[in-house]
Amino acid sequence: MPSDTPHFLFSRRAGSSKRGFTLIELLVVIAIILVLAGITFGISRGVQNAQARTSAKAELAVIAQALEGYKSTHGDYPWAINSEELTKALMGWMKFMRTGSSLTFKEVEADDVSAKGPKSFIDAAKLRYSGTLPKAANEAPDDVEFLDPWGSAYVYKYKTSSSGSWNNFGFVLYSKGADGFATAVGPDGIITTSIRNSSNNIDNIYSGE
Repeated sequence: MPSDTPHFLFSRRAGSSKRGFTLIELLVVIAIILVLAGITFGISRGVQNAQARTSAKAELAVIAQALEGYKSTHGDYPWAINSEELTKALMGWMKFMRTGSSLTFKEVEADDVSAKGPKSFIDAAKLRYSGTLPKAANEAPDDVEFLDPWGSAYVYKYKTSSSGSWNNFGFVLYSKGADGFATAVGPDGIITTSIRNSSNNIDNIYSGE
């Protein structure tokens, strides 16, 4: 009918005014979302890293306190050559032994301890560690190392004998930080400015700092 024609044309024109987003508008929205996501991720990662550093400092303080307890009992800090020996020493499984005039640092034999185990200076179960702690108190730990929040073993350095060129007043204990890398401290135990500012050491966390 003639009266239907204008209505039909009007409906087509009204429908043609509706459209979706253009490609440029979609790209702008996606770009904004990505920027906001990047900012959120950066803030979240920064908070997590700050929390990890705080945790590492607290754990270093616990280990350092255990080392002082060890020295108070045995007369010196452990002559440990790696982080596994450090763990054994603080759990009471390594100590100084004198044969004549010779003083050595050796592992305690299981037969030489009681069923309660040796005197421990640290509660290893309250720290992060690799490996498996022994179930029995009179069983020595094997392949156990204290780990920082990023999964690397804490680094401990001290003299390994009564002689040598160790010139540091105490021990050196630190976390390698988030990057997991560190330039080793020299045999004299002195942390020089060049060592501290090395690219591998810039995020290190040292005990007592």
